[in-house]
Amino acid sequence: MTATIRDVAKKANVSVATVSRVLNGTAKVSEASRNAVLAAQRELGFYLNANARTLAKKDSETIGVLVSDISDPYFGTMIKSCDMAANAMGKSLLIAQGFYDPQREQKAIDSLLSHQCSGMLVHALAIDDIVLSDYMRRFPYIVLINRRLRGFEDRCVIIDNHNGMYDLTNYLIKFGHKKIAYVTSSFGISDAQERFSGFKKACADNNIEINPRLILSVPPSLEGGKMAAEQLIKIGLDQFSVVMCYCDTIAASAMSTFENNGIKIPEDVSITGFDDLFIASCLNPALTTVTNPIGIMGKEALNLSLARYKKDYDFTIPQFKTELIIRKSVQEIKN
Repeated sequence: MTATIRDVAKKANVSVATVSRVLNGTAKVSEASRNAVLAAQRELGFYLNANARTLAKKDSETIGVLVSDISDPYFGTMIKSCDMAANAMGKSLLIAQGFYDPQREQKAIDSLLSHQCSGMLVHALAIDDIVLSDYMRRFPYIVLINRRLRGFEDRCVIIDNHNGMYDLTNYLIKFGHKKIAYVTSSFGISDAQERFSGFKKACADNNIEINPRLILSVPPSLEGGKMAAEQLIKIGLDQFSVVMCYCDTIAASAMSTFENNGIKIPEDVSITGFDDLFIASCLNPALTTVTNPIGIMGKEALNLSLARYKKDYDFTIPQFKTELIIRKSVQEIKN
């Protein structure tokens, strides 16, 4: 039989109100009473019902976060930053995953909403604009990460993916690279499209012809990076001098695959990423990439969501910029 708060009070020889104060941390109690309550709680295996407590308080101590894939270091960085910010406010995160699938994303949003979270961050790139707009209208505290949705720009936390990749491509071309392989995300998500458009624009501006055989689409994962490198090896290293990757995760795995096949970076082939995850600076050679400050973006998005939950419509967040980070994974080609 499941223990109740009354069972804890009886075992600790205190009142039900004292048990509630100890477990909720709402008021000071004597050290002896606190220790007695916690000992009784452990022995009986009792925990407060979070849903019931939320209904009683008319507020939730949780913040909902929807990401695409928690195993991706990019989202790990975001969640860590959000969790630290939430913890400092006495709140915790409730995390769901969408895996770039529209039905799973919608189901995850519905699940987070059912927990009456006091804030919600959503990284959902597959769900339809019309469906997402309906959620945004009904729940003014939902904040979008890495997605621009018309009519809700004040709650969209994004970077300029197009210009970030444009600047990186320009740098490579000026460094002598004319034969460029480009690895994008196979999910067809908006930030991947924006980065690819920046790549194409830079090539067009520099009269560089794009070889369609060198445009590869893979999942944005370690497995995807391995797949891309293996395909490029089959095509032949003489066909390209540099590999531009949609993200650092793809680039890191591709580097490892090249090196495992006796291909040196950057002596035999140069490689770049995007996001500037911590792993980018740890690789050997360190990865040339573009900053995507997802940790700071996640924290600021959380603050924005909580402000909107409290109906503070004057709260704003800063603009986030990309920056080219030049390291050792690119070698200059001298004609």
